[in-house]
Amino acid sequence: MRHYLQGLSPRAEFVIVIALAFGYFIVGSLVSVFWPAARGAMSDARLGTLLGYELTLMALLLPFLRMRGWTLERIGLRPDAVDTLIGIGLAVGAYLTFAFAYEIIADLWPQAAEAMRGPPVGSGSASPGLSLSAVVAVSVINPVFEEIFVCGYVVSALRKRPDPWTGINVSVAIRLLYHLYQGAIAAIFIVPFGLIFAIWYAWTGRLWPLIVAHALWDFIGLLHYVR
Repeated sequence: MRHYLQGLSPRAEFVIVIALAFGYFIVGSLVSVFWPAARGAMSDARLGTLLGYELTLMALLLPFLRMRGWTLERIGLRPDAVDTLIGIGLAVGAYLTFAFAYEIIADLWPQAAEAMRGPPVGSGSASPGLSLSAVVAVSVINPVFEEIFVCGYVVSALRKRPDPWTGINVSVAIRLLYHLYQGAIAAIFIVPFGLIFAIWYAWTGRLWPLIVAHALWDFIGLLHYVR
């Protein structure tokens, strides 16, 4: 079995990793676009299920990738103080980009901007009631999971393509697909967010700042729902 897995083509490896890491989330996001009620309410139990699912996938995919010659060092996961500060800066930069884009839309298309202020499509009911421990846990695990695979792996795996934009564009497209349940705001925030992250990573090869920035956004976004 080990010999078979090591003998897989890079293309087969890529399909396996992306299908396992994001297939379920992409399908669920698409379903919630057409059937918003299917997404359900945000709760500690739901966050716990998400964490359990992501930890299980990492327990499966990371050994598979190590067997294939991948390491955390290869994708640039080296935490340090400087990259932590850079991550805070990236989080601020992503917010300013979103705010700028939102203001442009508000000027050109006020009705669309007003619609974006409402709950995202398919988000389900979301009222204060989450525990702080659940919010902290998901704000740590989810960014690690997402950035390792959607940015670190995707951009690195496609680095040998004719230009770095192949990996950047594929990374942004995957990130957008599993956030479509957020509705129009997904395009106005996730696309610039994903572009900033993927371009930074393609340029520097350093993943930790992305994890820090993503963690800050997850924590700030969920903190509103803490009871």
